[in-house]
Amino acid sequence: MKKTMVRTALAGALMLLAAVLGLASMTAPASAQALKDAKCTGRPGIPWDEQIAGCTKAIKSGRYTGQELIAAFLNRAAAHRAKRDLARAIEDYGQAIKLNPNEATAFYYRGIAHGMRGEAGPAIQDFTQAIRLDPNNAGARYSRGLTYSNEGNWDQAIEDYDAAIKLNPNDVRIFSNRGNAYLAKRQYDRAIEDYDRAIALDPSEAIPFNNRGSAYYKKGQADRAMQDFDRAIELDPNYPDALNNRGLAYTGKGQYDRAIQDFDRALRLDPKDADAIRYRAEAIAKKNN
Repeated sequence: MKKTMVRTALAGALMLLAAVLGLASMTAPASAQALKDAKCTGRPGIPWDEQIAGCTKAIKSGRYTGQELIAAFLNRAAAHRAKRDLARAIEDYGQAIKLNPNEATAFYYRGIAHGMRGEAGPAIQDFTQAIRLDPNNAGARYSRGLTYSNEGNWDQAIEDYDAAIKLNPNDVRIFSNRGNAYLAKRQYDRAIEDYDRAIALDPSEAIPFNNRGSAYYKKGQADRAMQDFDRAIELDPNYPDALNNRGLAYTGKGQYDRAIQDFDRALRLDPKDADAIRYRAEAIAKKNN
């Protein structure tokens, strides 16, 4: 195949990770209940603004010390993070760390906040510290691997994904992203193996199908790739990467009208999609030759 600029997707990027992971409980049931009564839980269920106010009141009250006070800062940080006020979240995680420099959870979640801000260096530092304090923290291993992936440090990413898989062998995101790292290293068969594992764990997730299709496409197996792009689009009809990739595969097969239809669909989702614009123009040019 002449064209190999297929698009893969990082499964569970840091922003998504931060949105779906709840703050691990760090307090005894009694203190957790006290913070809940103060509307300071760090979890969905109470509006985030109310939680920020409740946590602030709890912190200033002088009633809480030790782990309870750390939990109040962490819960307020979680509320700030949920509202995308990342600077304040990072500040609160820092306050928790000052109270207990051995608090792995605070380093972990501060790393996520740095990652959401695109601050790879500080994120990696915090994840590394979280791992040093808690070597069995699969989330920190995965998140550091994801950060390395975002930076193009594929070997370091794979090392972290390997460790995360040992700790959590049933996480689709880890297999999918390790597959992406192997794909970037042009180790297509190993990438496909990881996508196979991800799909076996969750056949309803579109991303591994698209990415496995990308691997097959780069191996020159356009028909096999097309099957995966089709399935990804069936699972998520508004998935621009899969639409663009299937359009490329149609272009490679000389089916220009079908390719243009896919690029049109991608452009309806994002009229500024540079890949779709370029690929559509190329398909039209080839059709008219």
